[in-house]
Amino acid sequence: MKVEITVSEDRMQAYVTLRKEGSSELPLTKEELLNALLSAGINHGIKEEIIEDLARSPVYNTPVLVAEGTPPVDGEDGRVELLKKIEFSSHEGEKIDLREIPAKQRVIVRKGETIARIIPPTPGKEGMDVFGNPVKPKPGRVPEYHLGYNVATKNNEIIATKSGILVIEPNGTIHVYDTLEVDNVDYSTGNIDFPGKVVVKGDVKPDFVVKAQEDITVKGVIEAATVISFNGSITAGGIKGRGKAFVKAKKTVKAVFIESAEVEAEEVQVEKNIENSAVKAINVVVSGKGGSIRGGITIAQVKVETYFLGSPIGVKTRVEVGVDPEINEKIKLLSAQISLDRENVQKLTKLLVELRKLQGMLKDKFPPDKEALLNKVNNTLINLRDSIQKNEGELKRLKEIAEEMAKNASVVVKEVVYSGVEIVMFERVFRVEKELAKAVFYYRDGEIRVGGYSA
Repeated sequence: MKVEITVSEDRMQAYVTLRKEGSSELPLTKEELLNALLSAGINHGIKEEIIEDLARSPVYNTPVLVAEGTPPVDGEDGRVELLKKIEFSSHEGEKIDLREIPAKQRVIVRKGETIARIIPPTPGKEGMDVFGNPVKPKPGRVPEYHLGYNVATKNNEIIATKSGILVIEPNGTIHVYDTLEVDNVDYSTGNIDFPGKVVVKGDVKPDFVVKAQEDITVKGVIEAATVISFNGSITAGGIKGRGKAFVKAKKTVKAVFIESAEVEAEEVQVEKNIENSAVKAINVVVSGKGGSIRGGITIAQVKVETYFLGSPIGVKTRVEVGVDPEINEKIKLLSAQISLDRENVQKLTKLLVELRKLQGMLKDKFPPDKEALLNKVNNTLINLRDSIQKNEGELKRLKEIAEEMAKNASVVVKEVVYSGVEIVMFERVFRVEKELAKAVFYYRDGEIRVGGYSA
């Protein structure tokens, strides 16, 4: 009996072919067949059940698969797993028009936030051929991705290095854009609440809201809308409030004009006019020649500067300087509390007198509940008087600070102050009864004084 052993080209299959050399030959035993395989170096993946079948019922002149190697398991490809559902930009190149991403579909990420996880490829699992030799697997491919603006990798994570809009280009480049640019703020964009900068090429339409952590630029007009920069400045072509606009910046508000609006900032800089508005800042400056403040109330901690103040027709215009809104609010609250406490002291004193009078009349028969009430009223009066004394001391301190601030404040009018203007410094009011030219208002010795202005 002749045993022929053949092996596939990749050495992953081994075959046995039995050939008779004589008619009286006996079949080979299982052990003999196994020894033939081992002698040929085949030691892995042997199919013993098939060997047993061949020994029991030989098949001649036909290759029979008797051993099979273990194939390798190829590695899995790496991938980038996004943690947010985002919009893919249809643009190629670096410039992305964020105006094409509707407000409801913008994906906002915060600085330090994880955008995606990088899942590394796996090496795969090694196989073995029928000779017991290792068969190397095909490792997974490294994931392809590109880092764009304001993103970085850390510990197999893609992190936003700034807050902004998450955008992915078709080529897989990941960006976080920290500036949002739109044509107008209206029904096409909806309200904006953005962690970076906002640029509006046109107008902010009435009743809409724009909020940003950084600077806001409105190249057109803010119309009866709310615009707030929490940490930056606001620049606008104009603010036309219609009595409804609220514009507030951490740093500066710059505008060509302000009309019928409420504006708050550290600095307010206007080129032309402030009309019928409520403006609060450290400094308020109308810089354009011929610029004016007409109507409304302007409050500044240090300085108000303009060319014209008030109007020829006597529109009531109020300017308060040397004012810290926080200190003023504390003064108001303390004054109100002291007034309330004094009123309560009067009421409780009257009650205490009546109780003591009753105690004197009843002596030992004075009811216990009245005795308890008398003690409670007495203790309350002690506490109220202590509170009044403490608050009066604090009020005095705050008023001294406020008065000192008034001494360092001024209202500078480079051309004309019209009648109807009220200048307020500390607790004094100066009412302009007739036109004054080139005037500087300042606080000295408990009074508001007027000096001349010269360029």
